[in-house]
Amino acid sequence: MHNIGVALSCTDIEHTLNFYKLVKDGKSIDEMINCIYVFKKYYDTLQNDLFNEHKTIFTERIKNTQRLDM
Repeated sequence: MHNIGVALSCTDIEHTLNFYKLVKDGKSIDEMINCIYVFKKYYDTLQNDLFNEHKTIFTERIKNTQRLDM
């Protein structure tokens, strides 16, 4: 579960810095809006991918009644 938080936090920081750079460079409102929409789409995709990846891991652990070594 920790990996999910790290991945989302890193992505959040990266895109926030990119957005601040757009503002600092005086880019147009349309470019800023586009940046927001691209980030939202990427973030949603990342969230779903991480969920599905970890769902598979947890499902395999539940199916395997033996204790797994980590």
